Amino acid sequence: MTSKNAIRLGIIGCGRVAWERHLPALSRVPEFRVTAAADCDAERSRALAGCFKGARNFADYRAVLELEDVDAVAILTPTMSHAEIGLAALDAGKHVFMEKPLAMNLEQCDRLIARAADSPCRIVVGFNLRWHRLVRRAREFLSTGALGRFKAIRSVYTHNRTGENAPDWHRELKLGGGVTLNEAVHHFDLWRYFTGSDVEEIHAWAAPSKRYEEETSVVAARLSGGVLATGVFSMGSAPNSEVEIFGENGRLCISLYRFDGLEFFPFAVYPGNLTDRFKKAVRALGELCEVLPLLARGGIFQATFEGIWRHFAGCVLNGQPSECRLEDGKRSLEAALAAICSERTGAPVSISTLQSSHGHARN
Repeated sequence: MTSKNAIRLGIIGCGRVAWERHLPALSRVPEFRVTAAADCDAERSRALAGCFKGARNFADYRAVLELEDVDAVAILTPTMSHAEIGLAALDAGKHVFMEKPLAMNLEQCDRLIARAADSPCRIVVGFNLRWHRLVRRAREFLSTGALGRFKAIRSVYTHNRTGENAPDWHRELKLGGGVTLNEAVHHFDLWRYFTGSDVEEIHAWAAPSKRYEEETSVVAARLSGGVLATGVFSMGSAPNSEVEIFGENGRLCISLYRFDGLEFFPFAVYPGNLTDRFKKAVRALGELCEVLPLLARGGIFQATFEGIWRHFAGCVLNGQPSECRLEDGKRSLEAALAAICSERTGAPVSISTLQSSHGHARN
């Protein structure tokens, strides 16, 4: 149930991502009204609740789930607690927005999926990059078949984080930290979103840093349908987020931190082709007018959070199906766990083997 005027939202987890990404987005989505906040750090929950008239704050998330004036919850906590809180929220009859990664292991994913199957509640997993304007345009382009048969996909996702003030859960693998679980999962999800193919096998290598147990990772993967993939992910380099898709008719490049970062190179066109570069420069000037309003509202990356929250509102209020389901969260986690396993063993890991091991462990 929801109130007549808005979806009454409880925010569980009042850390950095809540303040920097979700609150600015929610301020532009009038369908939500924050009525409660919870965090194990009482000062943080009190500060966040204080941003909303009448909102109450709690140290225990269970208190939020007991409130009648909470229709939906945003689970913005460290990964370790996602499954526990998600299951409790579904049991309490609350709609769920869940930050990525979905869980710590596949058993937790399966428990969430099974519980959700028996619940009328709507669930959206927070892969916000699916709502990036260039990702949407790229997917529309790919749906036309202009790229032809997919051959390979390449990702780069890097940040300039020193880790000096990073919490333990962000740095240590056993606590859900590291670049693969926290960052690479975004691009594993985009691989599926763009190609419609699932990861079947991964071979990965990783390097630590002074503060991160897994700071940099390089991944080689084989996807269903014969698509090959590579990825470079790092917490400690210059910021970048790119996806390049190679097809039999050319290649499509998506640079997510550039407003004009969508480029198609036909089969016979080289990057230095002057005519091609001139056409793209003219087109970029036209796109600048389109993107200026987004720059005034926090930029094109921040707009992805606004987009996913508008989608969640549509799921709750209008019953539209989730575009980012628990199953999607599980698939990206499978790839991440396989990559981490490969880093440890030095050998390729197949998803089927990972799933089989999970099944045996569960039995």
